[in-house]
Amino acid sequence: MKRFWLILKRSLRLRCPRCGKGKIFLRWFKSYERCSVCSLVFEREEGFYTGAVAINLIVSELLTTAIVIPFAVWAALNPGVPFIPLVIALVPVPIIFPLIFFRHTKSLWIGMAYWLNPPELEQ
Repeated sequence: MKRFWLILKRSLRLRCPRCGKGKIFLRWFKSYERCSVCSLVFEREEGFYTGAVAINLIVSELLTTAIVIPFAVWAALNPGVPFIPLVIALVPVPIIFPLIFFRHTKSLWIGMAYWLNPPELEQ
């Protein structure tokens, strides 16, 4: 269990789950193919990050719903609330959240894959 928390901590810091020193990302949307320190391959196969995209979608939609529903209820209970400014304020939310969480969900996916199936155990 201690290993799980260590890998989670490294993933949240956007570091290699094996060594904790190598960076996962070169730029905002571009990741390295392997760790510069321990040579762990980050993308094991084509389509590897599909799970990360799904996690990003779920987290982003849950947070968007948690923000939009209270505003919608508040606007419905107060007829004087101007609709257009409310829409302008809330429309960027479902666009911004996936961009904010992209790197962390991808890093968490790499860490989860490493925790569940470390390359040392593959044959």
